[in-house]
Amino acid sequence: MSRKLKGRKLHRRRPGVFNRNTRRNAILKNIGLVCLALLLIPAGFLAAKFLVEDNPDPQGKQTSTVNVSASSSPSTTAPTPTTTQKPIPQTPQGSLRAFYLPFSRLTQADFPDALLDDAAAAGFNAVLFDLKDERGVLHYDSQTISAQQSKAASDDAVTTQRLKEILQKLQGKGLTAVGRIFAFRDPTAPSNLPSAKITLEGYPTYTWLDNSRDMGGKPWLNPYAPDAHSYIIGLAKELSDIGFTSIMLDGVQFPNQTSRAAYGDSELRSLSPLEVLKKFVGDLRTAVGEGCQVIHTIPGLSAFKDSTQPFGGNPVTFGADTIAPILLPSTLGNRLNAGETTITNPKENPYDAVKLAAGQIKLRVQLMEQQPEMMPWLQAFDYNSQQINQQITAVKETVGKDFSFTLYNPQGSYDFEAINIE
Repeated sequence: MSRKLKGRKLHRRRPGVFNRNTRRNAILKNIGLVCLALLLIPAGFLAAKFLVEDNPDPQGKQTSTVNVSASSSPSTTAPTPTTTQKPIPQTPQGSLRAFYLPFSRLTQADFPDALLDDAAAAGFNAVLFDLKDERGVLHYDSQTISAQQSKAASDDAVTTQRLKEILQKLQGKGLTAVGRIFAFRDPTAPSNLPSAKITLEGYPTYTWLDNSRDMGGKPWLNPYAPDAHSYIIGLAKELSDIGFTSIMLDGVQFPNQTSRAAYGDSELRSLSPLEVLKKFVGDLRTAVGEGCQVIHTIPGLSAFKDSTQPFGGNPVTFGADTIAPILLPSTLGNRLNAGETTITNPKENPYDAVKLAAGQIKLRVQLMEQQPEMMPWLQAFDYNSQQINQQITAVKETVGKDFSFTLYNPQGSYDFEAINIE
């Protein structure tokens, strides 16, 4: 975005060449240029005011946020060492039949014992909840250095000790806790982690937004910034140390539009977008150890069809232990095409839509040397029990008896007695 001002080339003449009229014209021309400059100065000031808004930098510098319209198309921070004894995690054996629950339901004084018991009785063996959500907010008081610097913890964030107690309660009911953390899709941490954010091309202290501020534009963590990797990997390592045996990643991608986005000059810049995201997932897997399963949520259509640009390629290949494609029929568009098969209005045909999409993803996985497990997201909101069961049946028929899935209702409301897993 930097601009280079090109000066005019002056042709100098010998003394005595100018006549009186020529000199008069030159004087009038200079007066005109001065007037024009006086007009441009306030206009430039207004333009700058529209583009730039200052934010105080925690290190005492001034950083700026620049609104980028969607139409325009370093040292590593280590986590704080823990002095508590680390539980020995056991990787979940067999399939995970999970359901999503808002984390606030697990932190209330009135623990949802009845709900969890009903879920276990219905055949569910895992519960998924957010520990770092799509807003970048942390729901537990992480002790890693990067997390402390990010100031991303919510006002009601639970302590790590309280998180351990919740984990133990779930384990006592035969439920595996799956903690989800969003990675680079994070509009909160960039304000306090300047070395980890995407900046504006030509303006390294400015914060890049994925749209204009008036249109809800948000900042992102930088997939090419080592400190962004360290922040997320540090959280995953901490959760593994606490005792989590399954961690779900989401938001492992670049923004959908990257006009004027700048990613710095770290050693990671030698990698392609696909390679740097693969490295991130691989490094995170190494950090959490073999006793912790890494699950990667990806858009369903990106897994087998299109919309792979934010991932630099097919996200199925990132190297997670398990992929979790979002196969909510309401997210699959008005028409689902795969091969010679077309399904009109997937939302009204949940069995056919999930069966077709899951089948296509399975074909893609079978072409890979190292094949991840599949754990699709299925839709529970706006559906009756019959439509929910149809989706479960479609996954079972596609994957086999050891199938996994996550049933999703953002409110955490389910009629477990009417859900048929087996």
